[in-house]
Amino acid sequence: MIAQELISSGKLELYVAGVLSEREMAHVAVVAMEYPEVALEIEKIEQVMIEFLSPAEFRMDETDREKEIDTILDKIHADSKLNGGHAFAASAPPGARVRKMNSLPFNLAVAALLIGLVIATGLTILFGARDAHLSKEVAALKSKEQGLVSNNERFQDTLSHMQQQVNIMRNILTKRIQLTNVAGNKITGQDNYMLVYWNPQSKKLLLVDANLPNLDAQQQYQLWALYDGKPIDAGVFDYKNLQVSSSFQKDIPNAQAFAVTVEPKGGSKSPTLSNLCMMGKL
Repeated sequence: MIAQELISSGKLELYVAGVLSEREMAHVAVVAMEYPEVALEIEKIEQVMIEFLSPAEFRMDETDREKEIDTILDKIHADSKLNGGHAFAASAPPGARVRKMNSLPFNLAVAALLIGLVIATGLTILFGARDAHLSKEVAALKSKEQGLVSNNERFQDTLSHMQQQVNIMRNILTKRIQLTNVAGNKITGQDNYMLVYWNPQSKKLLLVDANLPNLDAQQQYQLWALYDGKPIDAGVFDYKNLQVSSSFQKDIPNAQAFAVTVEPKGGSKSPTLSNLCMMGKL
């Protein structure tokens, strides 16, 4: 009855773990020497714990296990003698083996160390992966932030450009010039037009709107200011898909009229009169 009560009490697991008091440890050792079923249960518990704690490659073979058991038995006998157990040592059933966790400090330390290494390695890999993932997210956020900054700069530039255009058009000194089709030319027709604003004080020339035929890739429209019968290059521009973007052309100090010719891409130093297609006077 004593043996079964001890087995079902849960103390054997604590005994194997080595967490009982010295007095209780000695008592379990005495009972185990007297009752073979208790000794067998202790051996089973310890075997399960060793198998659970130790990696497969570090499990003991039969020879090492027998040596370990002999060492454990010697220590149990020593514990029993310290508690006055000379009598029970002699009366212990032959072959009874008591396995005590305190006799396995090295194996448990190795097992604990291995488990610690596995956990540490796992955590290192986990945190390393998380750091790598976070680094990518940070890089993506930085890239997105740079994109937003770049977009904001472009927006500010566009806003500033538009404000300058509005200031030119609203200035009381600014001249509004509409260019129309030059009769007899073979490039434009009666429905074509251009609209420019020019401020004599600031010398700024602004191309605002146009309706012109499309040109081939090797040609461009070129705007000219006419003053005292002489042409002044005012800049080249493209017209595609029925629209021209509002843009500043070259500064013009003086002008009496404006004209447009078709020139090779990049413009010409002097207008090609045969390709004169649009004109407007102040």
